[in-house]
Amino acid sequence: MSPVRFKDEAGKPYRPSNGTEGEIFMEKWCERCMLDTEDNPCEILTSTLAFEIDDPEYPKEWRYDFDGRPMCTKFMAKP
Repeated sequence: MSPVRFKDEAGKPYRPSNGTEGEIFMEKWCERCMLDTEDNPCEILTSTLAFEIDDPEYPKEWRYDFDGRPMCTKFMAKP
């Protein structure tokens, strides 16, 4: 689990605030997820890079959990 919590953001859409935060998030979630492979890049990740957080096309899967920690609701751990 991430030690960083933003209780006021619980349930809201998540977008990394900078490249470093984005890399940490992707290392924790995307790089370990079955939905993101070399042959088939994750559409969620691609869309987060293409759209602003307030755009209707921005993925709903990147959110703050009930405790205010960034997460991806579609995460499926690689075996």
